[in-house]
Amino acid sequence: MPNMPKSRVPMFSAIAIVAMVLGAWSAQFMRNDPPTITLSSGTLLHPPRTVADFQLISHRDESFSQAQLLGHWSVLFFGYTNCPDICPTTLSALTQVKTSLANLPSNQQPQFIFISVDPGRDTTTQINHYVSFFDQTFIGLTGTPEQLDKLTQSLGVPVIIQKQNDAHYTVDHAATLFLIDPKGRMTAIFSPPHTAQTLAKDLRNVIQQTP
Repeated sequence: MPNMPKSRVPMFSAIAIVAMVLGAWSAQFMRNDPPTITLSSGTLLHPPRTVADFQLISHRDESFSQAQLLGHWSVLFFGYTNCPDICPTTLSALTQVKTSLANLPSNQQPQFIFISVDPGRDTTTQINHYVSFFDQTFIGLTGTPEQLDKLTQSLGVPVIIQKQNDAHYTVDHAATLFLIDPKGRMTAIFSPPHTAQTLAKDLRNVIQQTP
């Protein structure tokens, strides 16, 4: 398993980040008419939100842009490979979700995408080893700070760098998952804590009931 530091993300930072995500999206979308799809662990965005154009690079050193989201359901998760707990826990849950959704038609099975928000340390080689540990089909992405900022700001993803007394640092982030529809629009967000069974059920409901 990838080498992960033992330090944990401060609880107050994690709570603050989750509150930021929920507050921002609730304020924007809860004013709309309620959708007909009921979720146990997420919020359906009504209407879906367009994702800004972006340009990143995959763990296979290939270009990855918004075009690669079209025609697929996609689950996005932002983190970093040195994350001590949130990332491995979430990615482990997503491996179970992928298995649970394997009986969906091929055009409805989502692609799972891990996007590193630590470009200073996470090389494509490092990300390749990391995502492959959880599932060989998972996609890992990175980019320049400017490229990543464009995408995180478009989705409302908060990232906080916690500098320590030496050259080391941690990256505080939420375990929020973003569901992108085949038209490249953000259609739902899922906030932690995640359980594979509940998340798989919610994703199945959205995917199968979306026209």
